[in-house]
Amino acid sequence: MPHPHATVSLSRRSILAGAVVAATAVTLPGAATAAPARRRRDNQVQVVTDGSALYELAAVPSLGQVFVGNPWRVSDREPRRRVFAIDGDASAVVGEIDLGQVSPFGLTAHPTKPLLYAGDQLFTRSVVKIDARGLQVTAGVTLDGQPRGMAVNPATGKLYVTLTNQGQVAVLDARTLNLLKMITIGPVEPAKVAVNPETNRVYVANAARRADGTSVSVIDGDTDQVIDTVPVEPYALGIAVNPVTGKVYVSNYASGTVSVLDGGSHTVVGRATVGEAPVSVEANPLTNRIYVAHFTPAGGVSIIDSDTHTVRRVDAVPATLGLAIDATRDRVYAASQTGGVVAAVDLT
Repeated sequence: MPHPHATVSLSRRSILAGAVVAATAVTLPGAATAAPARRRRDNQVQVVTDGSALYELAAVPSLGQVFVGNPWRVSDREPRRRVFAIDGDASAVVGEIDLGQVSPFGLTAHPTKPLLYAGDQLFTRSVVKIDARGLQVTAGVTLDGQPRGMAVNPATGKLYVTLTNQGQVAVLDARTLNLLKMITIGPVEPAKVAVNPETNRVYVANAARRADGTSVSVIDGDTDQVIDTVPVEPYALGIAVNPVTGKVYVSNYASGTVSVLDGGSHTVVGRATVGEAPVSVEANPLTNRIYVAHFTPAGGVSIIDSDTHTVRRVDAVPATLGLAIDATRDRVYAASQTGGVVAAVDLT
């Protein structure tokens, strides 16, 4: 297993990359194979044992499951091309999805349907749609760019995909994956994206590692045009929206903070200091709590009170990279990039 520090360096380079988009068909793999159950120790389950990496997590509450992408082995860049299904208690791996040639560096779930979307930013530059119940790929598209962050607006049926190194966002039909539009963000490395379906606003975290202007781009979902840019602290990476309060939360990797934005006025209204290397962010609108993963050797999850912006940190898994939430159960899941495990985080 690679040492966490070495993996962090490689992952930061692979997290952000991109170019232009031209849609072509993807050859779809066959049906999923049954996976032998892997039992947990305490509140975590060992997903892989071959030294390969786990990346993004996506919860599908209607199935009582969480899914994790297994795109490659960092040490030799060997592709893995799998998504694993894990039961809601993080007690066993209950399925495995073969993505054919696609390595799932990015993964997101449809907010209201048992669907997943996986993006391969390094090898095939493809996005695939996955039937989470049937454990198989049902559609795919190749982009002439490197897909990273993804988010679905269930109200409009659009899937927003960041193309990091190209400074663009691709707008796809979430059902067919047809390309609808390209949105130019600029040379600021758009990383993750989040949607507020109540207001039809789209928010993009721009890392800007190689340029000035770390920011959040605000997109009008009706016109799919950028209507504002909000400066934030260095290396904006993760982003989440609370649709009830309209607030937007942005993890700033280099400064160890989370910026709080008013989604209506597009202004920074708060700041929470969470500590080293915050990456993925999730918001629970039912509890008004925000969860932040820390991509450090020890890992961990910070819990932010949305009213006071106070922070407390709980243990999770080493090199915590992927984060997902089942809001109805207030269950938070964390994936270890280096340890090959997924845990149900103890929030007490």
